Amino acid sequence: MAQSIEIAYYNTVILAGGPLVITPFTVGLFHVEESRIKGGFNDTKMDYGVKAYLTDEDYSTRRRSNAMIYSGIYNSKTKVNKTNEFPIGAAITRAVDLSNGSIQKLHAEDTNLNILQENKVSRALIDKDAIFTAEGQALSVSGSKVIGQVVAYQGKYGISKNPESFAHYGGRKYFVDKNRGVVCRLTRDGITPISMYGMKDFFKDNLALVGSNFSDDHIYGMYDENKDQYVVSLQNASINIGKKTSNTGIAISTDNTEFATLSYSEAVKGWTSFYSYKPTFGLSMSKKFYTFSERIIHEHYVGEYNKFYDTPYSDPSYIQLVFNDGPSSIKTFHTINYEGTTGWSMESFRAENVSKEGYTSNSQSEQAYKIPKNGVTIIDETGRGVNVGFELKESKYYKELMQRVPYAFTDTFHRGHINTTSGIKGYHAVAELQYWEPTTIVNEEKAELFAVSSEINISSK
Repeated sequence: MAQSIEIAYYNTVILAGGPLVITPFTVGLFHVEESRIKGGFNDTKMDYGVKAYLTDEDYSTRRRSNAMIYSGIYNSKTKVNKTNEFPIGAAITRAVDLSNGSIQKLHAEDTNLNILQENKVSRALIDKDAIFTAEGQALSVSGSKVIGQVVAYQGKYGISKNPESFAHYGGRKYFVDKNRGVVCRLTRDGITPISMYGMKDFFKDNLALVGSNFSDDHIYGMYDENKDQYVVSLQNASINIGKKTSNTGIAISTDNTEFATLSYSEAVKGWTSFYSYKPTFGLSMSKKFYTFSERIIHEHYVGEYNKFYDTPYSDPSYIQLVFNDGPSSIKTFHTINYEGTTGWSMESFRAENVSKEGYTSNSQSEQAYKIPKNGVTIIDETGRGVNVGFELKESKYYKELMQRVPYAFTDTFHRGHINTTSGIKGYHAVAELQYWEPTTIVNEEKAELFAVSSEINISSK
């Protein structure tokens, strides 16, 4: 017959009563229980297996910013859900080098896991591991490890502390390394800094302005499947890209835009355009491109042109081109030609010339050389009308580049000079074309510019 024994007390020996301070360490409370119930000689003892225990009064979470951990499996067919299980006795963690900073982004791709740290990008095998031959070649084998061998990509590039800049499409991944002032593309061939394609200085200067610990500073990256472009938006109050604000005269004013949104195209291996919208995120679905303005989602490429987030922009569409074929040779630029929609004007054409003659004056009061859009005429000193705008011939618009003397346009917005002497001489030239039209342009009337060229002669001198 079972019998209950009343126990008056358990003997417990306190090794340290209260926090014991031993510089520079602080020791908490420690307890040890006796093996005998009442502590007497030959009294009833505890059974085998019970051991003394420690009480940790200062338990806290430990964060390993360079480590990954995975849980048990989830099987939707059998309804097995072990995602809340993290057994400490199992090998369920994998760490990367802490010297490369914290892990900011994980991206699963096929059977690999891309690991983006602040200063390094690596890949790890998923559900398999790698063994190496005597020559150092890796061989993939099946195994029980969820996260297998970690291999770093070549190049000292990372995603800094801007995981929001990451975007991917197909086998290409894009991200921004603010610490090094570059925009990178990751493929199977490795990491390529795509900011070097004509925009090296721009990104180096403007990424340095964007802080990583401020709520208003962000570097949003997104992929536009409609245009097949990577779109990145740098957002900081100090960013100024010189947005156009007026078409009265040639003088160009700027507006501190506080952001720079621009796109990169693989088709041309370069940065194709700046945009006038400031997104807070963006994504593509079914070849349609969407961005968010605060909490409101907007679809692009529908409705009116030059209109973002239901706000029409009166600023012009403009493009700046550099003619730099044979940069060491002095050339004479005779014409400017373009293929595209009627209505484009050439706001300026500047040639770098040794003698600084013609159109390279540094005087800000002197207006730059300009060609109006097709159909614009002026009245010369004899009262005769002269066509000074672009001329249409064989589906192309062209105009001669000439020296100048004063003239007056028939409208109040265009004043300048009569062109008399052909050609502008210089090593290279910079031309700017603009498109000024009403802001409500429907889809059938969109402005397009396909190609711009110039006829040149290389000087014999």
